[in-house]
Amino acid sequence: MLKLEISNSTKDKLGKKFFEDLVVRFEKIMKKRVVEYLGKRDGAVDLVLVGDCKIRSLNRDYRKKDKVTDVISFAYLEVTDYVQAPGDVIVGDIFISIPTAKRQAKSNKHSLKKELEVLFVHGMLHLFGFDHNNDSEEKEMEGWAKKIASK
Repeated sequence: MLKLEISNSTKDKLGKKFFEDLVVRFEKIMKKRVVEYLGKRDGAVDLVLVGDCKIRSLNRDYRKKDKVTDVISFAYLEVTDYVQAPGDVIVGDIFISIPTAKRQAKSNKHSLKKELEVLFVHGMLHLFGFDHNNDSEEKEMEGWAKKIASK
């Protein structure tokens, strides 16, 4: 089972239930992958809602890209040995820029809720080993995202 912790450093009031429902949907659809990563243990995911300045500094410091982005994920399962640690498995952190999400929602002509869903699911897929370094990986990742996203 995946547990979600949310930190919101923005002025926007966003409901935790929306993101929790996405985690349940993700876990149901990606059950095989979740079990592969966590076994029978619980996994903890931190979602941090930030502004453009914070996400730009994260992007610059960790990805060497000095520009604003929409979502950044830090997957800990691939780089540390949390499997041996007692308690919950720390899956990773997802940072989403709310101002960027708002701009993208407007540009894509859909709601902020829909944009946050897209970004959160994208971040979760990264935490569970998916990437988009080439067309094949991108197509696979998009396919899973569509299965998880609500209609």
